[in-house]
Amino acid sequence: MQSIGVVGVGHIGKGFVNELLDERYDVAVYDIDEDSVDWARERGASAADSLAELAQQVDCVVMALPGTPEVETTMSGENGILAASEDVELVVDVTTTLPETSVECEMLCEAADIRFIEAPITGGSPREGMHMMIGGTEESYDASTELLDTLCTDHVRIGATGDATIFKLGLQLRYAGHHAIDAEVIEFLRDNGVDPEPLNDFLEFGIWENYFTHDFSQDIEGLGGLAIWHKDIGYARQVAREHDTALPLAAVLHEAYKATIRRVDETEGHASALVTYWMGLNDAESRSGKP
Repeated sequence: MQSIGVVGVGHIGKGFVNELLDERYDVAVYDIDEDSVDWARERGASAADSLAELAQQVDCVVMALPGTPEVETTMSGENGILAASEDVELVVDVTTTLPETSVECEMLCEAADIRFIEAPITGGSPREGMHMMIGGTEESYDASTELLDTLCTDHVRIGATGDATIFKLGLQLRYAGHHAIDAEVIEFLRDNGVDPEPLNDFLEFGIWENYFTHDFSQDIEGLGGLAIWHKDIGYARQVAREHDTALPLAAVLHEAYKATIRRVDETEGHASALVTYWMGLNDAESRSGKP
């Protein structure tokens, strides 16, 4: 595979474009945001005016989209990539979706004689770099390893299609829960008249500085970290309901992120804004100027 189509040129997609061009792949992009498309053109990629046009130009399509609805729209319908694909051999979905979304994508690809893998990505591991968890058949995984080596630092096959998405949702629960506890600890100390700064200055826990500075500006282009975790916790709870899995802490966590999104404005996408919710429960004055 020498020509790669990237659908979604946001925070993750831009990284893919850079890596692919550096490895001298031919790269075409599609995004509804014109600024993102212009950025990709300036970097050296070509741009398609539609998903159908993109599918006619490339050997492989990589999707890096916000969630399940966007993936479904991209894959299916008269204007989807499968309806117009001619030489596409592989579809890689990096989006964090519902697991059944990946299963449906695989079925659609099989009908079109195209390989499919789900490849949710994380940069939050203690290991340096970006890492992918792969769901799909062993044959599809083996066929995609060269491309995956370019897209990420390392990758591992978790199991069948859907398994990697469930793994990623579990990972998101851990990330979101960890940072929610940090926010609650900081507010516990503040509300009881104790400076929380020694958590970092003395004990070197490495807690987000944003909790201390109250700078909640969105640090991930397009879909901020606050919204990402709210979305993915919701996906995890939906999977849990379908399988009767008890997630008592996730229920509280989801409500906390939901309430936080309602408390901050659209520019405040950093997940550390969660501290404003804990402060609100204590009737504290928000350092960010929110009531």
